[in-house]
Amino acid sequence: MKLLLILSLIVTAAALTSCSESAASPSTKHATAPENGAQFREGKGVALTALMAQSIRLQTAEVQEEKIAPAFTLSLQAMQRGTEASGWLTADQAARVQPGMEVELGTAKGSVLRIEKAAYATLGDFEVTVQTAAPIDAGSAITATFRFPAGDAVTAIPQAALLTTAEGTFVYAKNDEFYLRTPVKVGARSGDHVEITDGLYTGDEIVTTPVMSLWLAELQVLRGGKACTCGH
Repeated sequence: MKLLLILSLIVTAAALTSCSESAASPSTKHATAPENGAQFREGKGVALTALMAQSIRLQTAEVQEEKIAPAFTLSLQAMQRGTEASGWLTADQAARVQPGMEVELGTAKGSVLRIEKAAYATLGDFEVTVQTAAPIDAGSAITATFRFPAGDAVTAIPQAALLTTAEGTFVYAKNDEFYLRTPVKVGARSGDHVEITDGLYTGDEIVTTPVMSLWLAELQVLRGGKACTCGH
C-alpha cells in the first residue's frame, strides 16, 4: 500500500513539473525575441536580426587613417553692385583663411580680399570679404568654397557614418553582436570623409550605412517598448 502511494505521488509530481515547464517556455521565448527585428540593451547597443540587417542593407567598415584636404562652404552676399561679397567665419575657419587665397564661386573663381574681426555679436566671429572676377548685383547671394591642402593622415570615417542629433554627434560602433551609439568629436572635412578627433581608434568597426535606420530602430525600442530593453 505504501509503495502504491509513493508511486502515485511521483507520477503526480512529474505531471505538475511537465505542465510548469511547457507553460514557461513560450513566455520566455516571447520575452527575448525581438518583435520589430531589433533589440536594445543598455550599455551594449542595438542588435538586429539577420533579416532586419539585410532588409536595411546594413554595411560596416573599419576606421582607417586618411589624408584630409579640408574644405568648407560659406554663403556670401553683395551689399552693393560691384565685385565684393561678404560673409561670416568662425574663429576656427578664420585661422585657416588668408588674404589673397583663391576661392571657388560656383564655376567661377574669386579671392579673399580681407578678413576683419567682428566688433559686435554677429552670426560669426570674423567677416570675410571676397573679390569676384565679374561684377554682381546688390543683394546677390553666392556660395564660396574654401579649400586647403591635405596634411598628415588622421583617423577618418565616411561622412555618411555620422549621426547628428540634438544630443550630439555619434557613430554606431560594433560591440560584439550589438551596435553601440558612440559619441565622437569631428575635425576637418574633405569630400565624403571627416576627421575624428575623439571617440574612435583606427581599426574600430563602425556602421557606414544606414545609421538613421539604426537610430530609428533604437528609438522605437526605447519609446515603443517593442523589444527587450533590459541590461542583461
